[in-house]
Amino acid sequence: MVIHSRSTSAGSGGAFAVPLRGIQTSLLLGFFSACAFFAFFLIATQRDRASSPATLPTGWVLLCVVFLMLPFIACFFLLSRRTVESIAAAGGVACLSFGAFLLVSPFVFGVTLLLEMWGPNRAGMAAAIALLAFMAAGVAIIWFGARIGRAHWRSFGMGMGASALYVLFGFGFLGSAIYPMGRQAQRHKEQADMDRNMPGILANQRLLSLAACLFQNRMRNPQAGFPASLDPPPQDWKCDTKFAADVVPEHTLAYVAQPDSSGRITDFELTAVPKAKGVTGRNPIMIDNRGLLFVYYPWFLEDAVAKDMVGSKDLMYSQITFLKTNIQQYMKDKNDGLAPPALNADAIGGLGHERPSIEDDGMRLETRDYETRYFPPPASNAKVFALSAQCKSYGVNCLRSYFADYDGNIHATSEPRQATADDPLALRCEFAAGTECPDVDWFP
Repeated sequence: MVIHSRSTSAGSGGAFAVPLRGIQTSLLLGFFSACAFFAFFLIATQRDRASSPATLPTGWVLLCVVFLMLPFIACFFLLSRRTVESIAAAGGVACLSFGAFLLVSPFVFGVTLLLEMWGPNRAGMAAAIALLAFMAAGVAIIWFGARIGRAHWRSFGMGMGASALYVLFGFGFLGSAIYPMGRQAQRHKEQADMDRNMPGILANQRLLSLAACLFQNRMRNPQAGFPASLDPPPQDWKCDTKFAADVVPEHTLAYVAQPDSSGRITDFELTAVPKAKGVTGRNPIMIDNRGLLFVYYPWFLEDAVAKDMVGSKDLMYSQITFLKTNIQQYMKDKNDGLAPPALNADAIGGLGHERPSIEDDGMRLETRDYETRYFPPPASNAKVFALSAQCKSYGVNCLRSYFADYDGNIHATSEPRQATADDPLALRCEFAAGTECPDVDWFP
């Protein structure tokens, strides 16, 4: 015989009323602590997703919210029916569902601690505290749910069985969903990073192309020097690239001629300055007659002291320093200290950036952006050699060409030709891109 009873009659003996009030209070505490946990967790992951190694896809976190909240809704609904069977079924749902949640809570707690360690705010710690409160409420929910279940074991068992199916399906679904959702979130992040960085990339390319035009123009007419203005361009301007202050999105371009004491323009400053400060990774850039790109870094940070850093990586991409070191090591280890008559794979060794193809019987190396020529030892000294690395993609991926002379010094030019021993030595800061250049005094 099935007995229908309201909560008042079910608790009339005192044995049912106490666990009923206890599970109601514990469910409320668990509900609010779960809401607080997810709120702080989303704040911690959204504030700076790039700095947090424990970041999870936002869509997947929202699925977890739905998965956790449905047992709360089921329990509150069953308890509101106020029959012995529905209350006992609520106890079964509570025992199994929150028991399963407690099993995974230590892992989630570890994730929130990682957010606190690597995150830029205190939301990770607040989420961890809220999770501890949820775990305490979960223990109370299980305890009171088990006591309520004794009133009607069949309904209690049905509630546990339904919850078991829900938990198994839910965890399986969440496990299968995290990878594709993570991949999608990563693609969105990469696209957002690309959209944010694209104006800076375009600014670099525009300055590189304009500087190449300036050097080519000077080579055709060395006595004329550099033009006084690029807007409008000079009459002998042969380049397709034209100057305009607003040609690059979110940047302002400027060209300032630098005359010497005689009035002849021997230097220039070609700059691109972001219109807004505070965008991550977006800094003012400048090229002058040295043909090097300088970055005023980290200008985008409000409280940081920015400095002029070398942004060009031509010397590294030419690989001339790595090649010179490898040849010297080859001479020491395998060739009795003598320079080889031509280059081979052993003499070239590992260069790190790009492995070149060997052409002209070992006298020439080719990479995407550089052509490197090997000069064997002269008759007077069999222990020395020279190298020339000339920029092939001039004005697109590089400007500088280099020459390592027989004494080991590296010379550089920004003109579209081979560098020679008559060119100036490469700047010291040029050997380590991203370092401060002390002889550059420029700020936007």
